[in-house]
Amino acid sequence: MQERQTKQKQIIYEALQTLDHPTATEVYGYVHQTFPSVSRATVFRVLGGFATSGKALELKAAGDEVRYDYNVMPHYHAHCKLCGRVADIQMDVKPLKDVCFTVDNDFAVEDFSVEFFGVCKACQGGIN
Repeated sequence: MQERQTKQKQIIYEALQTLDHPTATEVYGYVHQTFPSVSRATVFRVLGGFATSGKALELKAAGDEVRYDYNVMPHYHAHCKLCGRVADIQMDVKPLKDVCFTVDNDFAVEDFSVEFFGVCKACQGGIN
């Protein structure tokens, strides 16, 4: 069954493409400025649906609010420890998405993520 493409989904996806690795709250704020009839619940539900269907990635860093990325091609992310900004990492090494292995003889790893943490350029100006 094909997913219905509604005007609300289109608006939310365009916001996701415009914003830089936003949280659902950031997407809602952006959408609500122009389309106040789109509810917070709708934004959260639609973003979750995008992640489930593979139209967007959910980025879950420990202790942080979930962020979303419209770029679903395999790639890595860097997280700023000071402001929370997330940026794509451009590497010559291809992401290791097709690696299959087992751990402790009875644990089949199905997926993994690699995250980098540091300080973004904007925040580096404030470090002494």
